[in-house]
Amino acid sequence: MTVAMIRFAAFALVIPLLLCSCDQQTRKQAAEEAAKAAKDSISWASYRSANWKNYGCELVNDSEIVELFGVEPQRDVLNTRTLPDQAFCLRTWNKPDWKERESANEKETGSGFLESQNRLIVQVFSYGTEEHARMQFDMLKRDRRNTYEEDVPELGEGALWSTNTVTLIVKKGHSVLSIALNCMDTPHDNLAKAVEVAEVALRKM
Repeated sequence: MTVAMIRFAAFALVIPLLLCSCDQQTRKQAAEEAAKAAKDSISWASYRSANWKNYGCELVNDSEIVELFGVEPQRDVLNTRTLPDQAFCLRTWNKPDWKERESANEKETGSGFLESQNRLIVQVFSYGTEEHARMQFDMLKRDRRNTYEEDVPELGEGALWSTNTVTLIVKKGHSVLSIALNCMDTPHDNLAKAVEVAEVALRKM
């Protein structure tokens, strides 16, 4: 066997060892990155569920709005807005007959002002503890009964509806969820859809 052949044989033996070592290092690095991602995900989920600040529009996201209300984002000009450092999300979108409504409003036909847009405001108020949240909810139920006049059964840990402000409030844990929805011409008719929106949000809280 020549020197060249010996060197080639030795090199051929070393290659698998190098490949094996690199493969193990790659697997180790991938495992570490996956563990870090999982930890970050858990930390973020924990933070988000604690207060939802700056994540208000994820409680009920755009795709869920599309499904719940049959919205076509471009056609209906779906607009999503947040407020910094708050668990707040405002969405507006045009009604199917918005042009006719705006025309009627301009003509002042005497039939009253007709809304040409739908509006949905989702907010979460975090009170730190379940006891504090319960006290706030009970205070609303006691002192603002003329506003929140209707109990909504089997929703969260207690829910109230206000026809006057088209707002549904729901207690869950240390937070109170508020859903203000104006998409129906008769104010009380918004309640059923507001409950559907709340159910989507509550599953994430």
